[in-house]
Amino acid sequence: MIDSWAEPLEQEFGKDSRFAIYEVPMINAAWKVFSWMIDSGMRGGIPVEKHSNVVTFYGDYSDYQETLKMKDTNFAYVFLLDQKGFIRWKGKGYSSPETIKELIETAESLK
Repeated sequence: MIDSWAEPLEQEFGKDSRFAIYEVPMINAAWKVFSWMIDSGMRGGIPVEKHSNVVTFYGDYSDYQETLKMKDTNFAYVFLLDQKGFIRWKGKGYSSPETIKELIETAESLK
């Protein structure tokens, strides 16, 4: 799901230093003992140059889930933040041509 969002954004803004794309996998604290294996597996599927843009959170993410209104953890959630850290756009699941267009237009308006 994340790639359906990240790839078009990287094509559009990948060379623009004003934009950064981060992935934040949120994993229940019970899995922390396996974090080395999980992180290793995730790294295997991510190009080396993107490793510093993936920050895995291990712990109780219920407060984040509630605050960010991420009701279904089976979906990927995408947030566009402005330079002050305010959420300017939110999407979930797989992208579509319409949602990518909307996201890119919103990002362009923040320049």
